[in-house]
Parts: sequence; C-alpha cells; structure tokens
Amino acid sequence: MVNQTFENAKQVAQQQATSRSKQVLTIPVVVHVVYNTAIQNVSDELIHSQIQVLNEDFQRLNPDAGDAREMFQSIAGNAEIQFVLADTDPEGNPTTGITRTQTDVPSFMEISIAGLLNAIDSCGEAALDPTSTEGAECLLNAIFSGQESGEGIQLDDVKNSAKGGQSPWDTKRYINIWVCNLNANIAGQETPMIMGFAYPPTEAPNWPTEELPQDLTDIDGVVIHHQAFGVNNPNAGLVEDLFKKGRTCTHEMGHYFGLRHISGDGDCASDDGIADTPSEVASNQLDPANIPTCEELKDLDTCPEDDMPDMYENFMSYNPEACQNLFTQEQVGIMRAMLEGPRSGLILQQTTSTISEELAQAINLYPNPTNGVLNIQVAGYELTDFTVEVQNLMGQNVLTIPAQNSIDISNLAAGIYLVGLKNKTIQAVEKITVLK
Repeated sequence: MVNQTFENAKQVAQQQATSRSKQVLTIPVVVHVVYNTAIQNVSDELIHSQIQVLNEDFQRLNPDAGDAREMFQSIAGNAEIQFVLADTDPEGNPTTGITRTQTDVPSFMEISIAGLLNAIDSCGEAALDPTSTEGAECLLNAIFSGQESGEGIQLDDVKNSAKGGQSPWDTKRYINIWVCNLNANIAGQETPMIMGFAYPPTEAPNWPTEELPQDLTDIDGVVIHHQAFGVNNPNAGLVEDLFKKGRTCTHEMGHYFGLRHISGDGDCASDDGIADTPSEVASNQLDPANIPTCEELKDLDTCPEDDMPDMYENFMSYNPEACQNLFTQEQVGIMRAMLEGPRSGLILQQTTSTISEELAQAINLYPNPTNGVLNIQVAGYELTDFTVEVQNLMGQNVLTIPAQNSIDISNLAAGIYLVGLKNKTIQAVEKITVLK
C-alpha cells in the first residue's frame, strides 16, 4: 500500500517543477555529534565541508555537474535549497549549529545476541563470509526485520537523550543531522552496515506507509555514520574509497525531502514514481573491494525496455560517489513541493525582493575567475540602487557592501562564491570563482 499513486507522484513532480518559485530557500541545520570515542567526534572542519557539499549538490554548483552524460544534462535540476548551520537555538540563544554529546553507547547499530543468531540462522554460512555481498545483504535485512520483536536494531535511539543519544531540536523548524557510530560489532569485529538513513514526510508521494514510524515528529531528521560524513574524512577506514565526497548526506537528504531510490527498490516493474528517472533494477550496496568506474557503468542498462541506460549520475542511486552528480528536474519538483508544503516550517524568513531574470541577464561580473578584483556592470540599471552580497557555499555572508563598479575580494579564500545584487524589490545571483 502506498499513500499516493505513481501517477500522483508524477503529477506533484511535474507541476512543482514548472510552477515553483525561483527563490533560493534557506533552511537551518543543527548537527548533533554523538560519540563514544575520539575518532567518532568529527571535527568542525568536516561538518563545514559537509554543509558545503549539500549546498553545491542542491543548487547544482557541484564541480562535477558537467560530468553528466549529454542525454541527462537537459533534465538535471537545481533544487535551489540553501543549508546553513543554525545561529539561534530553540530557546533563542546564539549557537554554532553544532552539539556534541559523549555517550556510553559504543554503536547505535548494537545487535542483540538473539537477533544476530536468528539472522545468521536464516541466511546460512554466507552471512559469516565477509567477502559475500549476498550474505551481507541477507544478514542486514534479517537483522532489521527483527526490530518490532525487540531483537533487531533500534536505530532511532541516537535521537533520544535518555538512551545515550541527543534529543532533536524542534523538527518542524530545524533539520536535525545526527552523526554517530553505525558500525556493528560482529564476532568481535567492527563491520560497516549502513552509512545513513532518513525518513520522508508522511505526505511524500509513492512511499509505502508501513515504512514510516508513527512518531515521526519526535525522530525526524537525517542520521549519518561518522566515517561517511564530510569530505575526505580522515577516519573513514574501510569505507574510504566509497564514501569520501560527502554524497551519503546528499542521498539521505533526498529521502528527507521525499525522494525514493530511483529503482523503487525492486525490479523493472518497480518505480520511484518520477517520470524523468529511467527504470533500473535495485542494486546492492557497493563492494569496497570492487568499485566500478563510471566508464564501466556507462553502458549498463538493467531495464532495456525503457530505451535509456541506468542513470548512475543520480544522487538517489547506489552508485560510486565519483559518478553521482545530479538530481532530475522532477526530483527537484518533489523536493520543492515537500519543502514548500509539509516542511515549510524550515524556511527562514526570506528577503522581500524577488528573483529577476531581466536583472540576471543585465549583470556582467568580470574577470571570472578572479584573483582579487571583481568588476560589476549592470546594463539599464543604476548601480548605486543596489547592494552586493557575497556568500560562500556554506550559506554564510562574507561580504555586504553598497554596489560599485569594482570590489576587492582578495581577502577571500580560493573557491566558489555566490554574488547577489539586490535592492528593495528585485535581486539576482551569479556564481564566481576566486583563485589564489
């Protein structure tokens, strides 16, 4: 049973993709680091790198956006969602948007002996073979199936201070991201099991209702395994080659905004309810010892009847992070519908000025890339009527000044920035690259 039909999902995506506002919507994030050991206590630097990746991927500013195959370039979408670490906590106090909680819980993937024995019994010897992808998949599914009986994993304990985790901030006003240990201790060895998880809104189309917990408001948010969090995590260990670009959080944030895996988690008859994602057969998690290259995947077509190859570029697939670089326009439509609907409490107060295509066409920023001075021309407008705002890809304002013919940005670190030009009624934003 699903809470809406496939056709309703397509309708939501298509209508929202064509009618949504072009305004970039800013939403506050709080990152709860719940750690048992120093290695699990991820640094502020890693957290900042993760926020930057989210902003790149959800605004199609990711450096690898151009790597998408030509057949998919035209349907790639910009969700125009900006993530910022919260600067005010629920009580109105200043905050960094980061909490840190030391816990006595070694891992939030603790498996009971009874649950483990039952899972091994149902999967056979392959469950104990570390080289068997099928065995690992069977073991994982069997363990999770024991949750309701109390023999499985209680993953949401990390969201409860009384159970060694950290209770969420108001889930209607903040995106809560928990970073914790999700390794399982099997036969005395730390074994990666899952890299993250998130729940969609209950109003999301094409999600089986039985997959959503009844107390969603109390546990809403995103959970990421500490070794898969951030860019080039120095403590990634066994998962280093698979999860070093921060795309695990991008993937789970897609779930949070209502997206399913593009395979629909089944065979070619399954679907994610979105028209512009080609059908594909659900794939297992990647084997760290045998990671395919993008070149090896380019001709893969597990559902040949749809005349399109598998979209390995999609953030909602189980493909190498090096190959992932896009959401589609209809996936963007679903996410914007969820953000402007059931998750609208997240949206920070926006400026009263509106995005102007005419102004965007009139702006000329040069040189771009630049190593210090940025010249500004705006044809047909009085430059003195505008303010210039420069933001980094964490959504932080790094410069706000009255508009002028040239501005000195030589003090900015190398990287990509968004330059906004706005007055009381209209605004436009351009991307620039600062070199050093």
